[in-house]
Amino acid sequence: MTEQRPGWLQRRSAGAVDADPNARAGRLIAQADQARDAGDWASAARLYAEGLKIEPGQPAIRVQLGHALKESGQLAEAEAAYRQAAEEMPDDADARLQLGHALKLLGQTEAAIRSFSRALEIDPDLASARDELILLGARGELPGVRDGRIAAAHRLARLSDDVRSAMTNARDVADQAIFPPEAHDAFRRRFPIAPPPTASVSHITVRIDAAQATPSLLRATLTSLLDQRHAAFTAVVIGADETVAAHPVASLDLDQGRIRFGDGNLADGGLTLQLTAGTILDPEALGWLVFALERTGAGAVYADHDRYDPDWRHGLIRHSPALQPMADALDLATNPDPPAVVLTKGSGTDAREALEQALAVGPVAHLPRLLSSLPSDSGTDIEPTPVAPGPALPGRILVVIPTRDEVEMLGRAVRSLRNEAAEPDQIDILILDNRSREPGAARALAELDALPGVRVQTHDEPFNWSRCNNLGVAGSDAAILVFANNDIEMLTRGWDARLRGWLGHDGVGAVGARLLYPDGGLQHGGILFGGWQNRPSHDGLWQPGREGGPLNRWRRSRPVAAVTGAFLACRRETFAAVGGFDERFAIAYNDIDFCLKIRQRGARVIFAADIEAIHHESRTRGHNDNPEKVAWDDAELADMHRRWGEWLFRDPGYNPQWAPEVNRPYDGLRDLGLSRVLAHLDASARGSPWAIPAEPHAEV
Repeated sequence: MTEQRPGWLQRRSAGAVDADPNARAGRLIAQADQARDAGDWASAARLYAEGLKIEPGQPAIRVQLGHALKESGQLAEAEAAYRQAAEEMPDDADARLQLGHALKLLGQTEAAIRSFSRALEIDPDLASARDELILLGARGELPGVRDGRIAAAHRLARLSDDVRSAMTNARDVADQAIFPPEAHDAFRRRFPIAPPPTASVSHITVRIDAAQATPSLLRATLTSLLDQRHAAFTAVVIGADETVAAHPVASLDLDQGRIRFGDGNLADGGLTLQLTAGTILDPEALGWLVFALERTGAGAVYADHDRYDPDWRHGLIRHSPALQPMADALDLATNPDPPAVVLTKGSGTDAREALEQALAVGPVAHLPRLLSSLPSDSGTDIEPTPVAPGPALPGRILVVIPTRDEVEMLGRAVRSLRNEAAEPDQIDILILDNRSREPGAARALAELDALPGVRVQTHDEPFNWSRCNNLGVAGSDAAILVFANNDIEMLTRGWDARLRGWLGHDGVGAVGARLLYPDGGLQHGGILFGGWQNRPSHDGLWQPGREGGPLNRWRRSRPVAAVTGAFLACRRETFAAVGGFDERFAIAYNDIDFCLKIRQRGARVIFAADIEAIHHESRTRGHNDNPEKVAWDDAELADMHRRWGEWLFRDPGYNPQWAPEVNRPYDGLRDLGLSRVLAHLDASARGSPWAIPAEPHAEV
C-alpha cells in the first residue's frame, strides 16, 4: 500500500533538485507555508529550517519558523528562533512580541516582560504587548506610564501616516465580505438590512419603557418607529414623568395617533414588542420580527443589537455588536447584554421578562439580524451573573484519572482535588496506571495509593482513554462521576459542592470546568462547533484569562456544544444511559461524542465557569505535532462526522454572523444571505436548541 503524504510533501519529493540555491530556498519556504496553512506545524518547522540553512538572511522567515516550532510544542527552539530574528531586526516590534510570548510559555516571566517592554518602546501602539505587560503585573513598564510624553509623541508622529493608510485601505475593506469587529460601523453601512421575504399586515403594540428617560432618548426611539416600513403598530409610552409627557416629544405623530402616553395596560392576545427609550430600530425591524414570528409559529422572536454614538452629520456611529445565541433559559440568566428587542404573543414588563415567560411555555426563535441599536451609555454588566445552584446531588464522587509517568504532576492533581474539596471524605480518586516506566514512578504511585480515598490500579494494555474510564467506572457505585486528566490542578475551593449544585439542576447532563494554562491564559471555555475548518475547538483558546469574550462567554456559566474530557462530570445514571465512552475513539473526540450522546437524550452540557483548574495540556500524550498524529486525529474526526453529520458543525451558542473563516472565531463579521438567515431562524424555533434528534442525520 502506498503511504499517503500531504500534498506539499508529495510535490517536494517528486520535483527535481533545484540547481539555483535561492530557487531551492524559495521552494522550501513555499512548501513550509502550505504545511503551515494545513496545520502540519512539525513539517512547516522542518521546511522553514531547511530553507533558512540555504538562505539565512531572512529574519521574517525566522519568525515563521518560531511560530511553527511553538505550535508543534518545541518552545525552547521557538524562543531561539524568535531571539535570532529580533537581533537581526532590532527595530521590529512584532519579533520582540513573539519572543515575549515564547519566554512567557517557558516560564521566564522577567525576560518576557523585558521583551514586551522593548516591543512597546519600538511601537507604543502595539496593544497586544501592552495587554501582556498588564497581564504579567508589569503595568509600570508601560511606556506611557514611565514617561507619558513618549507615547504621545509617537502617536502624533504616526497620526498622519495612520490616516493615509486607513484611507488607502478603506476601499479594500469595503469590498471584502468579512470585517473586523473594530470596523463594525463600516460593516453596518456596507450591509444595510434588506426587507423580509414577505410583508405582513399584523398589528404590533410597541411598549416603550420611558422611566428616567430624557426627551432626546425617547425621541430617538419614536422617530425610528415612524420610519418603519411596517406601519401597522401602536406605541404606548410607559413610565414617562410629567416633564417628558409635556415636552414637544409628546407631539410626535399626533396626526396619526399611533403614539400615546399610557399606564401600561395592553390588550391580551396581540403581538407585543418590548423596548426601552433610547433604542433605535432599523427601518426593517418590525417587518422582520413579524415575518419571523409568523414563519416559525414560536411564542416569541428576538434579534441582535449593537450600540451607537449619535453624530448629526454622519448618522449613528455603531459599535459593540451583541450577537446572541439561540434561546436558552440558563444562558439568558447569565447573559450580560441580553436581547433588547423581543416580539411576543403575550406581554411583559421588559424584554428579558417577556423572553423568560416565552421560554417557560414553548419554543422561542432567534433572528440573526442586527435590528436595533442601544445608546452607548446603556452599558452591560462587567461581572458574570452567578447561577443559583440546584438541589445538591447527594452521594459519593468518583474521580477517574488515567496516567502514565509524570508522577509529580499527577501528585499535584490528586492533592489539589482533595485539598480544595468541601467534603474530601466523600471523594474517591481512582488512578489507572497505564504502563508507567519512569524511575521513581512506582514509589510515587505507592505514596499516592496510601492517601485517604485514593487508589492506584494497574492498567497494563495499549492506551485507550475511553476504555480506561469505562473500566474505572465499572468498579465503583459512586453517584457522581468525574473524569480528569493527570495534568490538572484544581483552583476552586469547594469545587465538589458547586459540581453537586450543577448536577442537581433539571436537564443538566454533563458539566465541564473553566481551564487555564499555567500562565493564566484560557485553555478551555467550552468546546465550539463550526469554527476554523469546521473542526471542534476550545472556545477562547489562548485568550488572556481575564478576558470575557463576546457576551462574556468565557467567564460565565452557560450551555455549550461539548466540554473537554480533561475535567468532565456527570451522574452515574447518565453515564449508563448513554453507554459510557465509545472505545472506538481511543484518543480524541471521545469526550465530544459522549457530550453529543447526552444532548441526544435531551439534556444540556454546561460550561461551569465557577469551577476553575489549571491544565498542563497534553503533557502525557503530547500535541499533534507530526503527520502520523494528524492522520490519526483526522481518522477519528471522520468517524465522528459519519456518526453525527452536520450536528458536528452546529453550535446553538455561536451566532452565524461571526466569521470563523478568519481562524479566530470572533475576529470577523459577515453578512448572511437569506438562506442562512432562514436556516438559523427555523433551527432556533425547534424546541430546545441543544437537543439532537434520535437519528441525527434525519435533519441534516
